[in-house]
Amino acid sequence: MCYDPAALSLPLGSDRPTASQATMENHPSGLPLAKRAAALTFSPLGLNAATSSMLGESSSSSSGLPSPPSRSSSSGEGTCAVCGDNAACQHYGVRTCEGCKGFFKRTVQKNAKYVCLANKNCPVDKRRRNRCQYCRFQKCLSVGMVKEVVRTDSLKGRRGRLPSKPKSPLQQEPSQPSPPSPPISMMNALVRALTDSTPRELDYSRYCSTDQAAAGTDAEHVQQFYNLLTASIDISRGWAEKIPGFTDLPKEDQTLLIESAFLELFVLRLSIRSDTAEDKFVFCNGLVLHRLQCLRGFGEWLESIKDFSLNLQSLNLDIPALACLSALSMITERHGLKEPKKVEELCNKITSSLKDHLAFSCQNKGQPLESAEPKVLGVLADLRSLCTLGLQRIFYLKLEDLVPPPSIIDKLFLDTLPF
Repeated sequence: MCYDPAALSLPLGSDRPTASQATMENHPSGLPLAKRAAALTFSPLGLNAATSSMLGESSSSSSGLPSPPSRSSSSGEGTCAVCGDNAACQHYGVRTCEGCKGFFKRTVQKNAKYVCLANKNCPVDKRRRNRCQYCRFQKCLSVGMVKEVVRTDSLKGRRGRLPSKPKSPLQQEPSQPSPPSPPISMMNALVRALTDSTPRELDYSRYCSTDQAAAGTDAEHVQQFYNLLTASIDISRGWAEKIPGFTDLPKEDQTLLIESAFLELFVLRLSIRSDTAEDKFVFCNGLVLHRLQCLRGFGEWLESIKDFSLNLQSLNLDIPALACLSALSMITERHGLKEPKKVEELCNKITSSLKDHLAFSCQNKGQPLESAEPKVLGVLADLRSLCTLGLQRIFYLKLEDLVPPPSIIDKLFLDTLPF
């Protein structure tokens, strides 16, 4: 895994109205814990991301999940062979834009190794080129960009000429100040924890988008809902243990933090990976289900998750930002902590890493940080609202009593109630 805190793309905003349905509050058996979250909309903000992302993008393929990148013609005048953006001339043997040229050069010079969190066939175009570094670099190679042409560090700026004899310290030119880079150790660990908890393969064995999608008894659909939640809890435990400083907390606090955030983590992961434009939901264990297959178990909560997913994906967050948000959704103040001071200190470290990452990216692009920070952190508030809706759904299913909830879900439900 290579963490490159290069420019981050955060076109925060979507002008589409939220397709919210009536809240569970209006259901005859719903629990009036809280009103449904207001429409999750964000105002536009443009940054640019250079790290790969887990965002599910709809494509022209029949599957709706990321399809193999189309190979652009390198001979098309004025068009980048990698992403289709405007290109003035050739770089490393192929007509490319300045952005893809710089990305290819940095990758080769740093010998960077990337990881694709999808199926290694993410779309690479002008709008989505920054979402997956792995697939973007593979696209560079597939269109004919030559690694050997890239100058090494010792040949930078010399057009391939051999380096001159080293200068004495008195002859060395003063180095130019460079923008401060964010702390890497915490960020690298968070990114690694997130990627390790990502399913390596997608399971379509039960996927169905036809009229048969809703087949099965109500009890079977409710049991499926409980099984998906339970799988998410198990994955969250393994992920949390890889967060630096988490295992230093008291065991009671570790358990409380994981159990309190299990619904928020479930929604965040589901929203990151799913292709909601195609009504495909990708769960923590890699299982892919159509919306119709989930509707009976999830109820109206599913529409809220879909709205949130569409807005989250419109933010164009990269993996480091998503890794920090995932950690912050769990590492936060909770009632009943044994050592809240330690939790607060760990939360501040993660928040600092996220802010440094955003500041570094904004500085490189000359973008204002003031508008980026609050909107990225605002995702956490939206998650809290969706967690309340999830509690309402579980409560309704308990009232239906078609299937007894697993003991762990029952315990977490009771412990998470805000009263």
